[in-house]
Amino acid sequence: MTTLPARLSNLNEEIGRLADRLKPAPPERVAECLDALKRGGMAAPVSIAPADFLREYVLALSNVPACGLMAAIVKLKRGEYATVKPAFMPVPAELAALARKEALGVQEDMARARATLETLQALSRPEASPESKARVRALHARFRAQVSADRAEAAPSAERGAGGQKAVLPASHLPEQGR
Repeated sequence: MTTLPARLSNLNEEIGRLADRLKPAPPERVAECLDALKRGGMAAPVSIAPADFLREYVLALSNVPACGLMAAIVKLKRGEYATVKPAFMPVPAELAALARKEALGVQEDMARARATLETLQALSRPEASPESKARVRALHARFRAQVSADRAEAAPSAERGAGGQKAVLPASHLPEQGR
């Protein structure tokens, strides 16, 4: 059985590994994947000019997780997508959508690992001791007493004028019965 600090460390490592897998694929990796599809016999889309071919795919796949791209490429080579004709490479936007869909499992794993980490961290915080609770209550009571005393001290001085004598209100400010 592992201790809590070891479990927290393992979760942090797992989150790090998952974050690495979810990093966007660099242009070199995109080029390798496209080359793998071509070597597998898939034809490039005719709607994309050969000079713009790589740039278009790199642009479409710029924020796609590398793990999703690799999984999509493997499934394309195996012909596992019913919507994609096995003889033709998907257009850039379609390949990006396939790769994002493939990365969802890793993203869910990351969310579960983070939630577990947060829960374990919250549970590992020590409960306040009765002594510290009593100390806080005493401080709060002293503070409230001081505020009450300050208010009581300030109230009579508000009724007095500048010379320390009691201020006399004009008749317009007196209640009806006092006039």
